[in-house]
Amino acid sequence: MRFPNGYEYSWGFGYWFPNVRGSSLTWRMMTHVDMGIRSDTGESNRPPAIATPHVLRVPRNCPRTFRITTFDPDGDSVRCRIPTSSSTYECGICSLVNGFSFDQNSCSITYNPSQTTGYHPVEVMVEDFPNKDITLSYSDGSYTTKWPQTMTRRAPTTTTVAPTTTVAPTTTTVPPTTATAAPTTTTAAPTTQSYRSSIGPLSKLPLQFTVLVDSHNAPSCLDGDYFPVFLAPTPADGVNLPAYVNHTLEIKVRSKAQYTTIRDLVVTGPHGISKQSVSADTYIIKWTPTEDELNDHFPICFVSEGRDRYNRVYHSELRCVTIDVGRHDAVVTCNETTMTVEVAKTYIIRRNEKNLHLNDFTDSSCNLESRSNDTHVVAVMSLGACGTSVEEDDNTIYFRNEITSVDPNEVISRQNDVEIAFTCSYPKRTNLSLGFRHKNPYAFREKGFGAFTFQFEFFESQRFKKQVNASNFPVEVYLKQMIFMQIETTSSIPNTELFVESCRATPYDNPNSLISYTIIENGCVKDKTVQIFPSSKSQFRFGMEAFEFIGAHEEVYITCSVLLCESGVPGTRCFQGCTNSWNSRRKREAPSQTNSHSISQGPLQLAKTSDTKVSASGPGLSLGLNLVFIVGCLLACGVVVYRSRRVRSKYQPLPTSETD
Repeated sequence: MRFPNGYEYSWGFGYWFPNVRGSSLTWRMMTHVDMGIRSDTGESNRPPAIATPHVLRVPRNCPRTFRITTFDPDGDSVRCRIPTSSSTYECGICSLVNGFSFDQNSCSITYNPSQTTGYHPVEVMVEDFPNKDITLSYSDGSYTTKWPQTMTRRAPTTTTVAPTTTVAPTTTTVPPTTATAAPTTTTAAPTTQSYRSSIGPLSKLPLQFTVLVDSHNAPSCLDGDYFPVFLAPTPADGVNLPAYVNHTLEIKVRSKAQYTTIRDLVVTGPHGISKQSVSADTYIIKWTPTEDELNDHFPICFVSEGRDRYNRVYHSELRCVTIDVGRHDAVVTCNETTMTVEVAKTYIIRRNEKNLHLNDFTDSSCNLESRSNDTHVVAVMSLGACGTSVEEDDNTIYFRNEITSVDPNEVISRQNDVEIAFTCSYPKRTNLSLGFRHKNPYAFREKGFGAFTFQFEFFESQRFKKQVNASNFPVEVYLKQMIFMQIETTSSIPNTELFVESCRATPYDNPNSLISYTIIENGCVKDKTVQIFPSSKSQFRFGMEAFEFIGAHEEVYITCSVLLCESGVPGTRCFQGCTNSWNSRRKREAPSQTNSHSISQGPLQLAKTSDTKVSASGPGLSLGLNLVFIVGCLLACGVVVYRSRRVRSKYQPLPTSETD
């Protein structure tokens, strides 16, 4: 193949850019892939997936090594070498330039400091060899090939098409690996033939790129000084990442250097790949595979580029990952105490099945084999268990884990590892209406208290036996109807108790609404209709009469501030109970109580009746039934709610002729 990369006036396209070896060197490459059906997989043989950026840069005084990542979908062994024979169309330069060395075992090229600066072309031939003796079969029965030897006729046939295709440069010379048999008139049925593939490589793939040796000297050759180093969550070199058809894959890449500024991320990958700078040191690589790319494998390689105050360039190590395109067959289920993940067993998972584990597998309950089956890997774990990490922002808490084949006892790995990350996220609070959806449990994690959740529910009676079904939201109530509510906590540590510090009602799903009504404040009941019911230390049960906000408001939400304490410890907020002297801003006893957390539930709506009016005693009090009535409070968690400065006239209980 002669791709129009370089141009020379006398000879046209197909030449390297001007470099240290000369300005008119032919850019040649020969590609071979044996497409026979493998006896070990029953599928057509596939070549390795390889890639590298077009140009890698080094300053002239620093030794640098760039490792080329290779991945073979069939699990074959991959070897890299420098081609040396132009007669086989493998190369145009056919030797390694001075100052460079190549290690074919690790497929890496090393620059050793020299005085020769400028562009240094590199040609590499990548080959794959099966790890065991296999046979390759062909459907037409015409030929089998002992490549790179000439083809041998195996069975009579009327076709002249050989099953193996060799791509050669644009020339009239027939490559030595191609032969044509004359047609015959034999009528014998075609037969399937095969050969032992241990004779030669199954594939020969050319990989060509340039190393630019800059003329400046780096003040330091240590990674992290001038050369950028990659930081978490940048994926490790050589890992396999899953991607799904019509779903955008995002790869976050972070890097830093002490004396240079990150200015770019050099990326090479499949068609349609893009990058986006999201901060001074972070880029997002994006790619959306299509249906045509299903079950295929694509390398993505990148280099972080730093520049110093003189605008001199420094490249990081070369890092590559392989993208395995499949369908979205992984399902993650999150509830208030556990995470469940089910992943379809693709070929890459089956290859690494014996080594798969969660981040922490010292606990027997984290064993992936106990729940997995023939078709899926299944993991079930408690929130915060099995090495789950916890992150949070202002609105959401995230529980993250992964199924991986990386050996936790090794510092590095040169295997093609599986890394399937999964996340459960829980809202701390919801400030926007979500289409009247019932709100799931709020989950948190704090030092000394582990993982814990708060769940707020409405119940049908004061017996608290049956909660209002999520499908019945928004909950319809009548004026002065008793509304029964429960806030319950689950904790990973024993001997804790729940404390509800404040609750208030708002006409919007926003705890900071300008219109609000206080139900509980500083642990003290403020609404005279509130009743507290007996419950355990992990529950808070209460009820109050339904009401409506005066004005054209169609909803009522209850928001409470809650916390957990170690039971019976003097000085904690739970121990103090109802008090007006508690200073919520004073430093908490870290081992004894959690922070305050805001939770909410709703909405409540006034049930529509055939009546059109509701009379109220007192002058000037007339309310339309289209106003939303809401049960007052959710009393559950212990975060201090911001109390707006409101006049009490914003809310009035309404009399009714209905019985409770």
